[in-house]
Amino acid sequence: MKRYAFLLTLLFTATFAMAQDSTFYFTTSDSVQLYVRVAGKGAPCVFVHGGPGSTSYYFEAFEGAKIIEQRMQMVYFDQRGCGRSDSAANNNYSLQRLEQDLEELRTALGYKKWSVMGHSFGGIVITNYAAHYTKSVSALYMLHGTVNMEASMRSHLEFGLKELNMAQHAVVSDTTKPLNEKVWAVHDELTKKSMWYKLMFRNAAEKVINDSVTLSVHRFNRDFANKVWGVADYWTNFAPLTRSVKCPVLVITGDKDYAIGTRHYQDFLFPKQTVVHYIGGHASFQEEPQWFAEKILAFAQKHS
Repeated sequence: MKRYAFLLTLLFTATFAMAQDSTFYFTTSDSVQLYVRVAGKGAPCVFVHGGPGSTSYYFEAFEGAKIIEQRMQMVYFDQRGCGRSDSAANNNYSLQRLEQDLEELRTALGYKKWSVMGHSFGGIVITNYAAHYTKSVSALYMLHGTVNMEASMRSHLEFGLKELNMAQHAVVSDTTKPLNEKVWAVHDELTKKSMWYKLMFRNAAEKVINDSVTLSVHRFNRDFANKVWGVADYWTNFAPLTRSVKCPVLVITGDKDYAIGTRHYQDFLFPKQTVVHYIGGHASFQEEPQWFAEKILAFAQKHS
């Protein structure tokens, strides 16, 4: 029965794949319903959101995405257990399963190949997907992306310690506490002092805008956000794996992006990478949409 339902989903989504703007739910082979929106025209590109555990809406709602849609067909989807998508009844949130979701969606939409755009935590997903499904990927867009979650979490911690001078904080100084608990303690202090925005944005107003857009979705599933920290897959350093990604790669890195690490991109070993520096933090697509879209479209035209 599951196989039959999956085949029906393939037929349904393929029917709408080339529509300029269509929204639907795609059912994976293990019966998880994923929210999907296809918008724009041109060569296909799928956006893989960050968080971990957020939603694609924080990207698709901004002008940078709208400009890109004029020349690329964008596929937005919320990962399993995230945002507008359903949870995995089998509790399968492995990295391999997230890669499989991407591949099943590509097949359902009838694309022979697509480019893959990942932001933040999405960098881990798209790097693995491009390495393991080489024939499916025409180009990679690494938008302020990480390939090493532990290193990026340490960037959060180090930034907080410097900004708040809280090295003596009970949680931070406790060697028995796991890294994520120390980071949450830093986040709490940054929030209390209205300084959290400095991790990602150029000013506090940009964070308010991003939060309001992200939380405006009609539903917000947080299952993956709550469970990801206990999934060992995501704590691997995937920098060595970048060497095996042979397609062209555009890396956009923020010189003040403490959410990922201002020098994190230096660990990337993509053989065909182009690095572009954003004079700012973690959200160039929001803060400078015209600049952002120009970089994406110029790269797409060169490598289409």
